[in-house]
Parts: sequence; C-alpha cells; structure tokens
Amino acid sequence: MAHSHRQTDNPFFNRQRITDPAYFYGREKAVEAMYSAIATRQCRSIVGERKMGKSSLLAHLSCTDSLLHHGFDPKKFVFIYVDMEGMANIAYEEFWPELLDRLEMALPDSQEKLRDQVGDLAMQAEVRFSQVRRVLRRMDRAGLTVVMMLDEFESLAGNEAFNASFYGELRSLAGELGVVYITASKRSLYDLTYQHADTLSSPFFNIFSEEPLDLMSYDEAENLLMELSALTGTGSFTKDECAALIDLAGPHPFFLQVAGYYLCAARRELETDTLLPAKATRGFLAESEDHFRYLWDQLGESEQSTLRHWETATSAALSAGVPDTIKPLVAKCLLKQENGERPRPFGKAFAEFLSRATLTKRPTSTTEATRASTNLTGTTLGNYRVLTPVGQGGMAVVYKGYQSSLDRYVAIKVMAHHLADDRTFIDRFQREASGVAQLRHQNVVQMYDFGLSKGISYMVMEFIEGETLKERLVSQREAGERMPLSDVMQVVRDLAAALDYAHAHSIVHRDVKPTNVMMRQEEQLARLTGGASFAAVLADFGVARMLEGVQLTGTGATIGTPDYMSPEQARGEPAGAQSDVYALGVVLYEMLTGELPFTADTPVAVLLKHMQAIPPSAIMKVPDLPTGVDHVLLKALAKQPAERYATAGRMAEALHSALERYQ
Repeated sequence: MAHSHRQTDNPFFNRQRITDPAYFYGREKAVEAMYSAIATRQCRSIVGERKMGKSSLLAHLSCTDSLLHHGFDPKKFVFIYVDMEGMANIAYEEFWPELLDRLEMALPDSQEKLRDQVGDLAMQAEVRFSQVRRVLRRMDRAGLTVVMMLDEFESLAGNEAFNASFYGELRSLAGELGVVYITASKRSLYDLTYQHADTLSSPFFNIFSEEPLDLMSYDEAENLLMELSALTGTGSFTKDECAALIDLAGPHPFFLQVAGYYLCAARRELETDTLLPAKATRGFLAESEDHFRYLWDQLGESEQSTLRHWETATSAALSAGVPDTIKPLVAKCLLKQENGERPRPFGKAFAEFLSRATLTKRPTSTTEATRASTNLTGTTLGNYRVLTPVGQGGMAVVYKGYQSSLDRYVAIKVMAHHLADDRTFIDRFQREASGVAQLRHQNVVQMYDFGLSKGISYMVMEFIEGETLKERLVSQREAGERMPLSDVMQVVRDLAAALDYAHAHSIVHRDVKPTNVMMRQEEQLARLTGGASFAAVLADFGVARMLEGVQLTGTGATIGTPDYMSPEQARGEPAGAQSDVYALGVVLYEMLTGELPFTADTPVAVLLKHMQAIPPSAIMKVPDLPTGVDHVLLKALAKQPAERYATAGRMAEALHSALERYQ
C-alpha cells in the first residue's frame, strides 16, 4: 500500500483512521500479536471502544515498511481492507463483487494476470461464491496469503441478508485456503453471534481469538507524544510536557492526538515557560467537549449515575475489589485502573466534564426513541451523530452533529415528529430538500444531505459558528446601539447575492428574517483582504415551502412569520422572488432603526398593516440616516410586487448609492 505524507506543520492532525505509517505510534504489543496470527494463518478479532485506534491498527498492518520491519515479504501478502459500515444494508449478491473490487486494487503489480482475472470476474452480472473461491485458490497456489481486514464488523453481523450459510462460506476460505480474517468491532464476536438466531449455529465465529484494544499504557502514550512532536522539526515535547498532556487527556489515543495538536500549535505561536499554555488547554477542551458528550450520552441512566459519582462508587474498590457497577465503565475505557489503584476517569478533563454532566433521560419505548424530535442527543441519523441541541422552533429542533467519515461538524435540523404522519409534508419535504441541496453559494447555508429515518425527517447542513443576525440586533438594542451602516450594507449585499442566486435557480425562500441569517466570522480573510470581518449567510431555504399548509399542533395556526411577510403572502397568494425582496426590505428597516416597520397586538393585525399601511419613515425614527434610505425602503416595501426592485441585487445597489451620497 502506497502512502503520501500529508503536508502539515502539525503532526497531530489525525482525527480518523491513520493510513500513513509515519504518524502511527504505540500499540506495538497488538501489532506483534496480529503479525504472529498472520504468520500462522490464524484469525483475530480486535475489540475496542470508539476512537481506540482499531481502524488505524488495521491500516498499519498492511503498510510495507511495517511488514518489512517485522520480517515479512510484502510481495507474498495481499491485504484487503473493507469498511463494513457501508455494507449494513446490502444484499448477499452484492458482497462478493464488492470484495473482488477491493481485491483487484490490493493485488501487487507482479500479479498482473491474476489482477485481470479478478477485474473481469468483478464486472460480471452475477458473481457466485464458487467463482471467488477459485480465484483465491489460484492466489494460494501463487504463494500469496490473503488477509481480509473487516472493519466495523457489527454492520455485517447486523445485516439479516447474511445467514449461517454465508458465514460458512467465509469459514471454508479460512479452512481450505488459509485466508486470514482480522475483524474490528466495538462488541466481541461472541456477543455478535446473538444478533440473529441463524448465526448461533455458524462455526465461523469459533475460529477467532480476541485481541482487546484498551487505553494505552503510560509508556505508549508518552512515546506517541514524543515521536509525533519530533516530526515538527522544532524538537519533541519534553517528558514534563508529555506528563502534563497525559494528565489532561489521559492515555487515550484520540484525546492525546487532540491535546498534542493544541500544544504543538501553542509552542509555535508563543514563547512560554508553562508546561501547558492556557491557549492549548482551551483549544483541547473546546474540541473535546462534544466527544465527551457523545461518550456520556451512549450510557444508560444507571451507568451515568455511577460515573457521575465515581468517587463514591470506587471508594471500596481497593479493599473489596472492583464493584460490579464499575467494571463495565472500566471495560468501556471511561475509567482507568493502574497499579492496583482504585478506578478513576481516564483523564483530568473528562473528570471535570463528569462533575457538571447531567443525567440524560433516555427514551423508554421504541416509538419514543425513533420519533421524538426533542431528545436525540447521542443517537445516530444516517451517517451523522447527534451531539447537542443548538436551537429550537415550533416545528423543528436544530442539533450540532458530527460526520465521522469527513471529520466535520454539521447542523442537523430535525422536523417535528408529528409531521411523519403527514404524507403531503413528506412528499414536499423530499421534493424541496432535493432542490435546495443543489444550491452552492458562499452566502447560502449549504445543505449536505437529507433523509427520513424511522419516522424522523431531517436535513443536514453546514455548521456555522457564530450568532444570528437576530441575536446581534437584540444585543445592540439592549446596549442602546445601532448597527454600523457599513455592516448594514454588508448584510444586504450578502443576502441579496444569496437571493438572486436562488431565484436564478427557481427557488424562493419565503421566510427571510434575522433568525435565518447566520453571521459567519471572517477575521482571517478580513486581515488578508481588508474586507468585512463577517459574512451574512442565509439559512432555511425550502423550509417554508415544506411547511405550507401544515398546522401547528394544538393551535390551528398556519406556518408563517407575520413580521416579515409580504402583502401577497398575507393575502394567501403564491410567493415569488419579489416576496423575498419585500422581506429583505423589512430586515433592512430593522437593521437601520432597531424596530420593525409594522407592529400590532395580534399576528392578524400585523398582516393587515403589511397589506394596507405605509411604512413609517426610517429617517423620522433615526434622523441621522442618509436621506436616500427612505426611498430605498419605500420601493422595497411597495404593496405590489411589480413596484418593488426587480431583483434583490438591484435593491442592494440602490442602498449602496444612497449610502455613498451620504458619505
């Protein structure tokens, strides 16, 4: 397997599977055990918790340098890596072609004829097991040892399409041809045999010996930190620095990577006499928080209670042995026990997190677990892990999520659970989300994905750190301030660009308002170009259209935002591009004056004003505004769509001209 070193000045960049041997350190005992098994053609099952390095260990085994270092001839081994997570829902007929495709890529150049045979077979309309066995038999005769590394093995074991006969086929390859299987899973293979009754009778699971992957030893953790930091070219961490990092993060391979990253960055940026600069600690805690939260939310309520009060629960551990309530937490690498000491949290930062963690009320029934839209923290929707709520409205909850395959945070909007029973909504949701997902613009919140899962409809979007325009307006109002005109212009320009782009693609927003505008920070770009320190990014395209006709539970009211609604929308007429221009005009009015143009005691009264009343002069409210601003607002807020600006961009140009004359 060839590797290209990632060009980075911080060697602690890895958050996912490490495929470059230059960045893999530790786990030598496990590596030796795996190679010993491969040499004798025995099968092994690597079992460990999330982020313990199972996938990285598999990748390392196939590295040429590692093979040579351990006395193996790389030309005599064919390593096939398969991430079984992608096979959780495939049919039996799809498995062997997928395997052959990976086998073709794994075969060395010296086996060109075999590679061509494998490639031809993989392209056939139907691939039978007997054909695969014949190919592997030829490889065995050629002196090649095939090592199948099956990562995330739970996904395959949980697929009902694979029964005892399939596992019998896998076992026959090991028995007849010496194929070596190395699986990686969170649960032991013994537990996985109980996934389905069929697998209980399969002898496949009996050919494995288990290799547990737990927290690192102190020496392994120190070696990882010192060796990786040496790759910076500025000197490796000192032993005292390593000790400080291990104390903070614990001997946990993932959290050591995170801690090492921030110390490495801090050492480069400033001179300090402290072992662990405050900036490095802050960075580590910020990134680790969501991962701690995920670990916490995977626990049952009783486990959370025990872990939350770990000092009390472990107080008798030395004299009476480790209590049964503590053993599962040690097995999950949340508590560590060294040198006969009582178990304690694996790191100081995790212990601090536990001191403020609150018990999570888990759903008590299948229906609640799959359809509640208010307590999904710690669950998984599609390929996304739900971390923590960041916003909530009448019809949706927005969560911060994590997509492990791309190592990025995402925003997950989960629609109200009762909408799952509305067939009209589901059809419209799929249609509108599909259209919005095609939008690609710097001032539009990117939709990455959408789906329906067990009665839950959700959209996955770009996650933007920062406040909304609404939050900024409220904070300025409370401080007795108004938004600077330069910032007003920037927001209008950005939103106009987003709207014109969407309108050109036949998509109308229908609900432009400050709560749907994210203020993305752009300080680095501003320093480089001299431009604005933020960009306004418009969110929730398509949502208003999805919810048309939907009634709020228990109220009978329809969806809408009266404060920013155009007259034609208030009359129940279809919304068009000029409806968004009108809403942008209301947003502009609010940014300039700190007030809405129309207010009343009831939503209906507000709508009537939008249809009938002339907006109050902004200059009468704020006398020092440019004189041309009122003209811009009156045209944007015209009662008839045809009398407004033809495009949002034209409105932005008019505002720019008014502000320029003022300057």
